[in-house]
Amino acid sequence: MNFEIALPQTLDDAFVANENGARWFAGGTDLIPEIKSELVHTSRLVNLKRVEELRGIRNISDGIRIGALTTLAEISEHETIRTNYRALAQACELAASPQIRNVATIGGNLNQDSRCAYFRNGFPCYLRGGDKCFMRDGENRDAAVIAYRDCAHVHPSDPANALVAFDAQIVVRGRAGERTIAAQDFFRAPDANDTRMNVLNADEMITEIILPNVAENTRSVYVKAMERAVWTFALVGVALKFEIRNSKFENVGVVFGGVAPIPYREFRVEKTLSGQEWNENLVTQGNFEVLGDAQPLAHNVYKIRLARGVLKRALRECLENA
Repeated sequence: MNFEIALPQTLDDAFVANENGARWFAGGTDLIPEIKSELVHTSRLVNLKRVEELRGIRNISDGIRIGALTTLAEISEHETIRTNYRALAQACELAASPQIRNVATIGGNLNQDSRCAYFRNGFPCYLRGGDKCFMRDGENRDAAVIAYRDCAHVHPSDPANALVAFDAQIVVRGRAGERTIAAQDFFRAPDANDTRMNVLNADEMITEIILPNVAENTRSVYVKAMERAVWTFALVGVALKFEIRNSKFENVGVVFGGVAPIPYREFRVEKTLSGQEWNENLVTQGNFEVLGDAQPLAHNVYKIRLARGVLKRALRECLENA
């Protein structure tokens, strides 16, 4: 494939360069393999690495702003994030390999394509303009068990789950201007009529993420069950965030990854945990209705039991590190 490279210095320049089907990229850890495997065809790549206004982590009065070009490694190593938003730091630290984390950006991670093997290997599925989800009746061990529509793939991002748990905001910009979207509303389950994995318009890019301030008594953790110890996508992951007030759970966030085409917020578990006493009995005796509306496929019913396990592991880790 022949294509040209544009190297804008500012956001305004980036929008000028992004015309006629051009593609933005930064780390390129998802886009470049897609080009090599001919999943993506474009005549121009717009490299955003020189756009300094998209970089950096900074404290603001109402929280923290993270530029879209900030790498996963930079987020995982940032002192304030490790202290106040531990689940996000852990989610970034558990994503991919150290080499990839050093170049992969948070904006690219949130906007990456499906990792479904059928999609990646050229099957004419919904995501490739076809009329079938091959995963449903095929090898579906890694497929979604809940909140899916026509396509049963799972969202591949670990940090996305933590951002939803922290009620983060995602700032995007297009030619019509800037808008801010709640992380919980940013992701969508693709269907036969609209295969987008998020609500970005074609001319929009993520510019930054806003993490709201958290109370001093906030605790959080990200637990990820994988096939291998490192460098693989989650079979099931969970971001758990809560406050302790008068020895009880308050402001709980429970978001599962690896189970749905979106970061799946488990509101019923949040309600169950709210007001509970913060003690060992919660881990050993707690009975949580996890993924109660699940519709597992032939080979992935195990994910429901695994989700209960990773939630209890997350609760135990928070208790042991209190």
